[in-house]
Amino acid sequence: MRLPDRKEAEVRGLLEGGPPPPVPPDLAVRAELRGIRLLHRRRTLHLVLWAFFAAAVAFGVWAAVAEPWAAQPALTTPPVGW
Repeated sequence: MRLPDRKEAEVRGLLEGGPPPPVPPDLAVRAELRGIRLLHRRRTLHLVLWAFFAAAVAFGVWAAVAEPWAAQPALTTPPVGW
């Protein structure tokens, strides 16, 4: 004699439960629109991240060339005597 199998009981319950609920008729259209929306969102995010990366590289190049942290050279010489 076998013990009752839980999975088998669940499958039997599903098969004896009747037909599944109907699928909404506009489900495919909604899924397509959602996919398009997610694709646009992903492309926009990638574009923004690439723009931030390009701005960071441009800032790094500018900072390396201009050296804004260095002191500005004096335009006049200090007086000779005090």
